[in-house]
Amino acid sequence: MVFVRLALIAGAMMLGVSIAAAQPLRVGIPERNNLQYMSFWIAQGAGLFKAEGLDIEIVIPDAPNMSGMILMQRRVDVSLLQPPVYLGLIAEQHPFVLFANLLANDPINLIVRADVAARLKLDPRAPLADRLRALKGLKIGVAPEPPRRMRILFAEAGMNADQDVQIVIRRAEDQIDALTSGAVDALYTHAPFLEDALVRLGAVMIVNQSGGEVAPLRDGQIHTLAATREYVAAHPEVIRKVTRAIARAQQILHDDPKAAAAALVKAGITEPTPRHLETIVDLYRAAVPLTPRVSAAAVERNASLYPARPTMPDFTRVKAADFVDTSFAEQASAGKPKHD
Repeated sequence: MVFVRLALIAGAMMLGVSIAAAQPLRVGIPERNNLQYMSFWIAQGAGLFKAEGLDIEIVIPDAPNMSGMILMQRRVDVSLLQPPVYLGLIAEQHPFVLFANLLANDPINLIVRADVAARLKLDPRAPLADRLRALKGLKIGVAPEPPRRMRILFAEAGMNADQDVQIVIRRAEDQIDALTSGAVDALYTHAPFLEDALVRLGAVMIVNQSGGEVAPLRDGQIHTLAATREYVAAHPEVIRKVTRAIARAQQILHDDPKAAAAALVKAGITEPTPRHLETIVDLYRAAVPLTPRVSAAAVERNASLYPARPTMPDFTRVKAADFVDTSFAEQASAGKPKHD
């Protein structure tokens, strides 16, 4: 039934769109199989870009942080940019604009090893401050960039993460080993390590940050589609179609998570088991905005949450609004609820 529904969605929108009329579009994606880019993969797997008459060629850079470089070198027409990348481009005043928001809540969650949770009698339903205070003294594994956000999380409980817990820096790919070996008691982590720890290792979710329970880390603008100003001026209808496809993908995710999961499979997303996929779709569904609206204020807020490559923009001298085009998402979102 799920695949039938996807076929009906795509088929209905493809009426009058011929293969010969398809518009080639090169899209830069930092890395394959990353479910933080869920909105894009659903649009791809559900045939929503094709329904708009777009023939998508996915371009993967040599390293994830090169997604901005391949855009500015005109190796792609549109690129998915992470906050450190687009903040760095703004600092250098490159001629580009952000036009569609793919992720609103921080996708990193705090999980604890099952035996540790049992020993400490941790209650995932307790107030956030009580949960965090119960972790005092634990070793928490985290990748090199997110500690700034981890400090903000613990500050919500009036805690100092650098003093109240032990921050153990581990590359993302080493985090599962660190958890199973006992090198850390907990992880502050994201997909695909998040769902693997929950499903395969039985880890306990202590903070559902992707669900929006940490106020300073929700309702923002994280991974965002961008294009050069030159391309937007020359091809506004293409940008409009891309944004419309993303808006429809986000609607599918919020209305029918099973259809969204099926679209992810069709897009080539691989997970170890169906339960892994179901788990992360359920978790990240709340992190994806209801519409792709973009915001200059959200871009400025990210300057306090993320490092920038190579430098941070000075928003007393540079206007974030000059690097955000709200018109396409506003058109695609007309009549839909805002993600406030």
